[in-house]
Amino acid sequence: MLSRLELKVPLIIASGPGGFGEYAKIDGFPWEYVGAYTLKTVTYNQKYGNVPPRMYTRDGYMINRIGLENPGIEKFSSTLENGEYDHLFEKTKVILSLGGDDYQEYIEVTKKAKPYLGKFAAVEYNFSCPNVSKGGLSIVTDMTEWQNLLLEIRKELPDTFLIAKLGIEGGFIENFAEKAAQAGWDGVTVINTIRGLMFNDDREMLLGGLSGPNLLPIAARAVYEVRKKLPDIYIVASGGVYREEDAEQLLKVGADAVSIGSAIFQDEQVIFRIGKHILEYLKK
Repeated sequence: MLSRLELKVPLIIASGPGGFGEYAKIDGFPWEYVGAYTLKTVTYNQKYGNVPPRMYTRDGYMINRIGLENPGIEKFSSTLENGEYDHLFEKTKVILSLGGDDYQEYIEVTKKAKPYLGKFAAVEYNFSCPNVSKGGLSIVTDMTEWQNLLLEIRKELPDTFLIAKLGIEGGFIENFAEKAAQAGWDGVTVINTIRGLMFNDDREMLLGGLSGPNLLPIAARAVYEVRKKLPDIYIVASGGVYREEDAEQLLKVGADAVSIGSAIFQDEQVIFRIGKHILEYLKK
């Protein structure tokens, strides 16, 4: 039996939409219903992200091409040391998200982050971002190399709750999840955004990660397949959660926790409604 991530509410703010804890500064944010808060992905080197336009929304669909913009692990570590995230740690459990452009960067960012991991409930590794030319989902194209990477990270962090964030592209997601479990990882987040293309109002073509309610059936199937193959792995379900019923569906097909992403852009109080519903559902 793999270890569990103990949360007061199995509701997690997804990496990306939550930024680096900006919601912690909003008055009236429903923290009583937040089980954990995942920070934006931190990479070994600083990333400035893609040039605008970076995001477009239409008819409930959203495409983003932010490009993993972040300060890099050195500057991020300095802000941790200076206590700039203490206000977030005081409100909820925090999950660190790490990424890299290649095998070695994943290892190096792990080593740089290691001294600070006692602050975090878990570390989620982003193996599925569709908005960057290197790293992200490209790291899983060589299955042997990726499994070696999983083993090496686990060896480096033997006592850390490790979560692999997986996408649906490149193969069957349950097979990727199985590789993570075989390497001793505790959990998986399924799914990430998927590659999409849209034209905005200025007729500019945007290639990026597609999100929105349309992802819910895809996420539900992914959770179902992973749970069927791996009864014990911890599953964070992510994708298309906008309503109370969406979260309930994902729990019914095998999720241990539900992650909310783009929905909080529209209304952060969705956390209150969905969190409350999850607790009521779990009492049945």
